[in-house]
Amino acid sequence: MIALEHLHVIHVIHQEGSFRKASEKLFKARSAVSYSVKQVEEYYQVSIFSRDTYRPELTRDGQLLMPKIQQLLNAANEFDVFAKQMTGEVEPELRLSVGAIFPIEKVTGLLTQLKQHFPETILHLNIETASGERMLLDGLVDIGIYAGLTQDTQRVRYRHIDQIRLPAYISNQSSIAIQADMTVKDLLSVPQVVVKSSYKTSPDSGILEDTVHWYVSDHHTKKSIIRSGLGWGRLSSDEVQAEGLDNLIELNCIDKLEVPIYMACAKNKALGPVAKMIWHYFDEMSTT
Repeated sequence: MIALEHLHVIHVIHQEGSFRKASEKLFKARSAVSYSVKQVEEYYQVSIFSRDTYRPELTRDGQLLMPKIQQLLNAANEFDVFAKQMTGEVEPELRLSVGAIFPIEKVTGLLTQLKQHFPETILHLNIETASGERMLLDGLVDIGIYAGLTQDTQRVRYRHIDQIRLPAYISNQSSIAIQADMTVKDLLSVPQVVVKSSYKTSPDSGILEDTVHWYVSDHHTKKSIIRSGLGWGRLSSDEVQAEGLDNLIELNCIDKLEVPIYMACAKNKALGPVAKMIWHYFDEMSTT
């Protein structure tokens, strides 16, 4: 049977679109990449990539084999992760990110359990904004809890744990709040307060065009500015209710968002005992 490493090289060539890019990604010499392709083609007596084009294109045989190669590599990765989880030792440290819109009160119970069962594990807790997926994919955190508006199911495992309602609010102290029915046009004269994404490669979301934007670095500042009547913006309805923010008016002229909250981890990363406790903490709330 051919080595899985050779099949992995072929898969990366197909993904990257060239032997050169594949060699760079795999940190292998170009000759080593070509050798892997040659080994597979000679062993199975097939031609996987066409030599008649500038970029490596799959032949008919290659097109038939590629889905099978993908399935085999996925199965091997799942086995590797499962085997590591079976013998996994307690992690000396763990990195957890939590989206700013997710109530921290729902996490404190989890932190209590971690302290009781794994007192020696160092926990790095990041409160992020619109960057949970990017931080996870870049390997900056081990587990993320964030709004999953889009999903990368090829690389990330998701567990749905909650739904968060995000209406837009304005203070009754605002200069335009005296109007009975505020419109989007009315809001153009008041800044929309937006928390800037906490990660440079993540886009800001939920922004109304054609209006002035005030960008702040954290959720608490955003809430304070909105409460003072200087601007408007989206807040969690649970947060507004729990904190008794009676001076805030829900804006009916702005679409109400309801976003799913997911716990997520990379598929290619084994979960140790600490990560497993975090992963299963919200099982009662999970719907998937």
